[in-house]
Amino acid sequence: MTKKPKIAIVGRPNVGKSTLFNKLSGKRTSIVDQMEGVTRDRVYSSAEWLSQEFNIIDTGGYVSSNEDVFNEKIKEQISAALNECDGIIFLVDGKDGLNPNDQFLSKLVRKSGKKFVMGVNKCDTPDHNLRKDQFFDIGFENPIPISALNGAGVGDMLDNLFELIDFNSISQSDDNTDCSMTIVGMPNVGKSSLLNALIQREQAIVSDIAGTTRDSVDTIIKWHGKDIKIVDTAGLRKKSKVDSDIEFYSSLRAMDSLLRSDLVLLVVDAEKGFTKQEKTIAKEVIKKGKRMVILVNKWDLASGKNVSAELYKEDMYMEFKDLQHYPILFVSALTKRRVSNILEIAWEIFTKQRDKLSTKELNVWIEKAVKNYPPPATQGKSIKIKFVEQVQQSPPIFALFSNYPKLISIQYLRYLHNQLRESFDLKGITIKFSLRKG
Repeated sequence: MTKKPKIAIVGRPNVGKSTLFNKLSGKRTSIVDQMEGVTRDRVYSSAEWLSQEFNIIDTGGYVSSNEDVFNEKIKEQISAALNECDGIIFLVDGKDGLNPNDQFLSKLVRKSGKKFVMGVNKCDTPDHNLRKDQFFDIGFENPIPISALNGAGVGDMLDNLFELIDFNSISQSDDNTDCSMTIVGMPNVGKSSLLNALIQREQAIVSDIAGTTRDSVDTIIKWHGKDIKIVDTAGLRKKSKVDSDIEFYSSLRAMDSLLRSDLVLLVVDAEKGFTKQEKTIAKEVIKKGKRMVILVNKWDLASGKNVSAELYKEDMYMEFKDLQHYPILFVSALTKRRVSNILEIAWEIFTKQRDKLSTKELNVWIEKAVKNYPPPATQGKSIKIKFVEQVQQSPPIFALFSNYPKLISIQYLRYLHNQLRESFDLKGITIKFSLRKG
């Protein structure tokens, strides 16, 4: 197997890092916008050039200004990316020309000791290629004119970089993860803080300002010998409150991450409580058939007000009854309270019922459930449930065969749903029935 190098893209804001990232990965992973500083966290994806697979890391754009409170954090993210990568694409803006921030970043690139190339972006036509000449002043050899937008020169840039990298020195990592978890929730509930507490390092930028995370950020951690991917997402808000293109694409990215994950960690702010917005998110998770754990974060603040966890749960059930089927953990990213339990509970739910339930066991169950409470007659017709079998594993779907499937009431299905959960320990797992004639 060819070893996969990690390539970091660095540069000041709005030079086209995310456009290049998306061009290389072949999908809109990073959010692209004319506003500076859209990408703040490190964002990962995979790519391929001439049969050589590699991983790419998009980083935030750094500016030496005190106006943006995230600058120091972004600098830390860039440094972390430079530390973990095998090669660097240092991207500059050929249209705008040399900038003092380019000078600063060039020092970071040199200091990293990693192999690098300079890509002079926004050279969209051959007559733009002279734009590279101004960047010789930084002291870099062979700046390469490229267009991240149309792909011109990108192949030459990768050829140059791969010639410099010693592939034998790259530690081979297995990109196959055992489990993928997505952290979702409203803005500013502490999703990034929980991620950092889980992985025990500063991967996602944390601040008191809502909406810091704009991209969905992947992190793979080792836990008891297992590779677990944890995805931090942008805060999901009501559509009427999404007031910018950036937020719109962030929410789309969050939903895409949710769909690709094995399990969802829904974070709730203990002080604000389980609101209608959280209910909407939970409904969406259940609709998509995902396993789920609810994390009530900032419990250190709420517990100081003599709030009982059990009463808090009851209030949540009043808001959304279906929550009783999913584990609720009361945690604090700040004090690390019960954070160590999150992966343990999540893994338990992930591994639960991964094999199909046997048809024999299911039919013993349905016979008992129907005997205890037969389906009520409807429209003068006697309803009989004849057979049940599991027809899908993830999410688990159970086919119920009946003489009048369309006449089975929602209330009776809810009864069967609860009985099935109790009989086969399906807490945390979203299950569905498929009513069929038989």
